[in-house]
Amino acid sequence: MKYTPAEDLQPDCSIGFSPAQTVGIKSQDAKIQLTPTPYAVFKALADAPGQELPYNVLKTNSGMAKVNSFPKHIQELVAKGVIQCLGPHRDRYVILRVDPARVERVKRYARKTSQHSRPDNQSGSQSTAKERKCLSCQKTFKSEWIGMRICGDCKLTPAWQDPDNPYTPEGDTDGSGLSDLTTGLY
Repeated sequence: MKYTPAEDLQPDCSIGFSPAQTVGIKSQDAKIQLTPTPYAVFKALADAPGQELPYNVLKTNSGMAKVNSFPKHIQELVAKGVIQCLGPHRDRYVILRVDPARVERVKRYARKTSQHSRPDNQSGSQSTAKERKCLSCQKTFKSEWIGMRICGDCKLTPAWQDPDNPYTPEGDTDGSGLSDLTTGLY
């Protein structure tokens, strides 16, 4: 089943589109961004005869036969309106739902940074440095950014440097004082 513009679905514009791309552009004309792995799945389907394949054949053709994350990439492509899965689980078929020219490969998705993220570059943007209260001792100190909430004196105390300090987030299993979570506390 080849793609025809009359059958175009409307993808969720909040997923995989950079803000600059969606300004003044209809969702049918905007580029859909895919990182390398989902793009490999898309490309295998786009190159298939009729732009449709059985689920397991697509998994093999995209080079993901031994990868456990394949269903997540399928879900991402479905959420973006790129593909559609049809049929029961064992006989599932995957078909392409957008014009392949609308899909572009990117290294990584553009992220919207949180106001609590540590700034990459203070120059050119407004500075968030100001006096803040330390969450540990309640004294006022010069904080360089919004996520810096523990003063330098408190960070030098044995309680702060102990791997089991109260400010160590849950999930710190190696005793390094760091976790897999991004805490914003430095």
